[in-house]
Order: sequence, then C-alpha cells, then structure tokens
Amino acid sequence: MKPLELRTADGRCIARHVHMACSFRSRCVGLIRRRSLPEQEGLLLVPGGSVHTLGMRFNIDVVFLNRHMRVLSLAENVAPWRIVIAPRSTARVLELAAGKIATTQLTAGTYLIVDRFSDDPSERPTIKQPRLQRMPCERTPIQFSLRLPLGRRCSGSAVRTPQPYRRVPDAPVTTKPNAET
Repeated sequence: MKPLELRTADGRCIARHVHMACSFRSRCVGLIRRRSLPEQEGLLLVPGGSVHTLGMRFNIDVVFLNRHMRVLSLAENVAPWRIVIAPRSTARVLELAAGKIATTQLTAGTYLIVDRFSDDPSERPTIKQPRLQRMPCERTPIQFSLRLPLGRRCSGSAVRTPQPYRRVPDAPVTTKPNAET
C-alpha cells in the first residue's frame, strides 16, 4: 500500500509518509525493528489502543485518534520501555518522530485529513481542488461506520426471551351494539 499523507483541516502537514499497521502482528511489532523514525514519516495503528515502546531504540510522539480522525490526546517524547494508556473511544493511534507534535502545534480536538498521493508530483491536488480524484474501484484506506444507538439496554433479570409463535384457534367474532341500533 502506498503511504498516506496526514494534514490538519487548515493545511498543516503532520506527516508525508504514513504507513498503516492493520494486522495484529504489524501493530505489535510497530516501530521496534527500526533504528530511527525520520521527521516526515509515521505509523498509523488501525484499530488502535494503548501503546508500548518496549524494545524500541528512540523516543516517539503518540497521537490518539477517534474513528473520525479527531485528536483525543497527545503524548510527547515517549521514551523507550514505556506504556501509554489510551483514552476512551480511541480507534486509531498515530506514532510520529519525537518533537513532531510541538513543531506542528497539534492540539487535542484537531481533525486530521488523510490524503493518498501518487509518486508523480504533477498528479497531486492543489489547494484549489478540495478532493482527490480517485478511480471508481480504488478502496479508501480508512472507512467510517455508523452505529445506531439502542433504545434500551438489558439488565440481568429483566432479559426477556422471545416466545415461539402459538396459533390461537378461531374464535367467534362478536360486535357490540351501536348506540344508534
């Protein structure tokens, strides 16, 4: 998969070459095998949660995102052999080079926009084009889902099991006399 580019809604570039880690193994290994992380690179863990830097050789910045790519929390300059607990409703985690949060002035509540670029700079969109032109069969790297709220929640003893359908024998129909009759 081609790397992604992440930027804020106002156009600040967060990272130009972000790779996605979607499998269990790739999320666990993450950046452990690397000796350093260049300034314009990053790793997006999908789905994401708490992060560890066990076995890493360098410091990183960690950005916790919800499923709409909104920044929930930031952890700057996380040293090796540490564990960072994710806040509630974390769906994705972005690992960046140490100091990147400070240089981009990233704050909680900021929305990140995902762009997928080709290697040819002439095909990259300009600011005047708000959206990328994608091939109709190309899949987007991140998809959102909508969960509808449930009207009520079940508690221990109040759970009702559905009853099987029982056929009631035909009963004679009686009507009440009308006031006019």
